[in-house]
Amino acid sequence: MATHRSAMDVWRMRLGCRSLYPFALLPFAAVEPSRRAAMRVLDLPAGNGLLSYALAAAGFDVIAADLFPEYFLPPDEAAKASGAAELFERQAEAKLPGWLRRELFGPSGNAPVARPALPRPMDMEAPLPLADGSVDRLLCVEGIEHVMDRHKVLSEFRRVLRPGGVLVLTTPNLLSFRSRAAYALAGQRAFASYVDEYTSVWGRSPDGTRTYHGHAFLVNYFQLRYSLHHTGFAIRSLQPSNASPSSLAMTPLWPAVAAATWWSQRRAKRKFGRMPEGKAGVRPPYAEMTSHLLSANLLYNATLILEAEAR
Repeated sequence: MATHRSAMDVWRMRLGCRSLYPFALLPFAAVEPSRRAAMRVLDLPAGNGLLSYALAAAGFDVIAADLFPEYFLPPDEAAKASGAAELFERQAEAKLPGWLRRELFGPSGNAPVARPALPRPMDMEAPLPLADGSVDRLLCVEGIEHVMDRHKVLSEFRRVLRPGGVLVLTTPNLLSFRSRAAYALAGQRAFASYVDEYTSVWGRSPDGTRTYHGHAFLVNYFQLRYSLHHTGFAIRSLQPSNASPSSLAMTPLWPAVAAATWWSQRRAKRKFGRMPEGKAGVRPPYAEMTSHLLSANLLYNATLILEAEAR
C-alpha cells in the first residue's frame, strides 16, 4: 500500500497532537503491509502495551518486554469490540489522523485487536534473553534516559538486531529552542523539570537492590550520536514529533543558532582533517550533523525521535 501522507498532513499532526505515541508509530506505518508479518519487532520498554498492541494489529510480529511486565494491560471486551485504533487512542489519549490510521490498519482505518507475544520480563541494563540478530526492528520509547550505562544498553540492542535492522528510539529533546533557553537560564531542560537525588528516583525493587531511575541520565543529540556510532549504529533519520509551542515562538533565533552551530564545528573540522580518518578519506560527519541540528525535527520537537541502522 503506497503512503499518501503529505508534509502538510504531518505538520497538522505535529501542531495538533500533544502525545508522542502516535509519532512513534510513523516509521512503522511507512513499512509496506506485505512485509510486516515477517518483521519481528521488540518493544522495550513496552509499558502498558499501547504501542505493542497497535503494531501487532498493523501486522508486525511483536515481542513486548518490560522491567515491570505486570503493568501490561490486556484489552477488555469493549476494546476488543471497538478495534485496535480505538484501543490505541483511548490508551494514548490522542487521536490518530485518518491517513495514519489507513497506513497502519488498512483502508478501513481500523483492525481487530491483535495480542502481541505475551509480555516478557526484560531489564534493559542486563543481557537480553534473545539470540544474536533475532530482531528486525527495536522500538525504545522513553527508555534510554533512565539507564546508567547507555553504551552497554545500545550494544545489547545492536547484538539482538540483525545487520541492517533498525532501532527507533525516543527521548526528551534537549536541543529544541525551548530546552536551550531553559538550560541557559535554569540549567535544566525545562523550567518545570528537575533532576535531584531524591525525587528523580521513580521506584525500587521489592528487595531494595534495583533502583528505577527517572530522567537522571538525559542525553542530547551529540551524546546519543556518539554512543550510537561506537556501538555499531548509524543515524538514518530524525523523525517528526509533537511540536513545542514555545520553541515555535523562538523561530527568530534560527539565524543565531545556525551561526553558533557553524562556529562551534570549525575546530572539530580542522582536528578531523589532521586525524588518520580525515587523511584516509573517511566521510566527515559535519554536513549531516548540521542538517540535523538546524532541522525542524530537532529545533521544534518536544521529543527527539530517530531511526538508527545496525551496521
